[in-house]
Amino acid sequence: MTELDTSHAARGARRRERTRTLVLDAVERMLADRSPDSIRIEDVAAEAGVSPASVYVHFGTKDGLVAATVERLAEYVRDALRTAYAAGSTPFGQFQQAGVAYIRLLLDHPALTRYLAGGGISGLESSAEQTLSERIAPLREEFEQRIRAAIDAGEMIPTDARRLSYFLLGAWGGVASLALRDDAVALDAAEVERAVLEASSALVVGLTAP
Repeated sequence: MTELDTSHAARGARRRERTRTLVLDAVERMLADRSPDSIRIEDVAAEAGVSPASVYVHFGTKDGLVAATVERLAEYVRDALRTAYAAGSTPFGQFQQAGVAYIRLLLDHPALTRYLAGGGISGLESSAEQTLSERIAPLREEFEQRIRAAIDAGEMIPTDARRLSYFLLGAWGGVASLALRDDAVALDAAEVERAVLEASSALVVGLTAP
């Protein structure tokens, strides 16, 4: 393969990746406020600014498109939490960093918040939902391990790490879901983040070992 051929292939790969990203971003925006059943390939293409044929070429079917979208959402959670753990110098620091990263992730990705706070997305094809659940479950277990490590290190008061992990992830998801509402109890994203960070600071004080 000549240098010209290599350059052309590289441009083609970048173009395909841009198209794929545009389409997945479009589906994620749609899933934030509607069910997969109501999404049409033509709507996705219009939202992404590409042709319907491009969507079919990259994802084959609507089920394949939705599955790829939820898979990417799971990857966002994994990457955000593991980056947060790497930033914490102690187990308790990792626990704190994970909380901040998680709430910001939920605010940046409303479709993920809708899934986690609502017990699933209505109309989500069963295999796609199972895939997302299977990716999220080990991440909850990793969070539990960070809590247990902080307890073992004497940084956190003794508590049930498993139950606390479920409570915190559920509570953060529930508060983040207020940003999705359009009624009297709704909060904008900035208010949600402030509320969670202030409450988490108070919680940290209560959990810190004397």
